[in-house]
Amino acid sequence: MTARLRATATAAATATTALLLASTLTGCATKDERCGPAPSSRYDAADFLGDWSGEGAITLKDQGGKLGRTFMVHDWPKDTTTIPSSDARPSSGFIGNGGWTVSPDRTTLTLTFDRLDAALERSTIHTLQVGEEKNQPVLYARVGDPKTCHVFALKREGD
Repeated sequence: MTARLRATATAAATATTALLLASTLTGCATKDERCGPAPSSRYDAADFLGDWSGEGAITLKDQGGKLGRTFMVHDWPKDTTTIPSSDARPSSGFIGNGGWTVSPDRTTLTLTFDRLDAALERSTIHTLQVGEEKNQPVLYARVGDPKTCHVFALKREGD
């Protein structure tokens, strides 16, 4: 009887492993899988200064004084609901600027745009998660259909 239970447990474990492997290979994240870089909270505002690029581009500065932390974006997505599920870059983005802040727990970077029209204000990316790949910070947002696990990611130039 013990051998039969052991064989049944082994078969169940093999089936579970095969199912997990198959779901991993589809490219879609399940509720238990991570979609995007590993989250990080070890970076502070000084670590984000500079030029970042990927599917868009952003320059983060700290002007000090009344100006504080400022940014400028290029090729920034206008509408995150229409970003394709592949790694294709959005066909046309916009140029904008404003101020930025890092959350107290250092897990998100928030952009406050200057002078956006109401439609763009609702549809563009304002919040980037802080992640890490290969011991380097990554700024990212999950966009589009959640089933496709499309990640808008930016890496600091030179990293």
